[in-house]
Amino acid sequence: MAQGDSCDRVGVIASGLIKLQTLTESGEEHLLQVLRSGQLVSVARNAPSRFSWQTATASEICWMPQKAWESFLTERPQHFQSYMKTTLYQLEQMQLFLINMRGRNTLQRVALWLVEELLNGAEIEAALHVQLSRRDLASLLDMTVETLCRSLRQLQDGGAIRLPKPDRVEIADFTTLQQMAGCSESGAGDIHALPPRGRSQSRGADGWRNAEADNDARRPASRGKPPRRSK
Repeated sequence: MAQGDSCDRVGVIASGLIKLQTLTESGEEHLLQVLRSGQLVSVARNAPSRFSWQTATASEICWMPQKAWESFLTERPQHFQSYMKTTLYQLEQMQLFLINMRGRNTLQRVALWLVEELLNGAEIEAALHVQLSRRDLASLLDMTVETLCRSLRQLQDGGAIRLPKPDRVEIADFTTLQQMAGCSESGAGDIHALPPRGRSQSRGADGWRNAEADNDARRPASRGKPPRRSK
């Protein structure tokens, strides 16, 4: 969906990563948020979108006409409440991400992003598969690709991570990574800017994400070790 387009349907992301972006009048493109499974792609009816949505990875979206979606929510008040919670949570994630990155230097922003990804549940314990391209990740963290690569090397030289492959980050020392991110010694505190993913997602009986349960599930792990996945 391009910026400025109107949309008469609502999408629920079934799999993959979707980029929420904006294009400035000067032609600069800014990646604002990465949306994941269970999150929404939608704009107000008959209104042009202020943003664009593009796939960051191979993705599937379940689309429903706007009228059918509204009828579905009207007939099922419990789903309407969950829809509102999900929408507000999605907005809050973007706001918290901006707040958490504010005042941090480039090295701290990269380290913080890695901490967040770990707290959201790594696919492999003590390692991350980075699905975003370097260009997209650099845009998300508000830096150049060169600065991103330099920061990753600094984290590796500092003993926090290892970089065996371009799309794989292994955590050598989680405590060091937290410290280089500017987190407190007890953990990442109230840093919950990015959405949970994979098996770390928690849903209520109605099938929607429970934001409070997600936040509880992402409390910091013990010092020196990355968080473990729940079985």
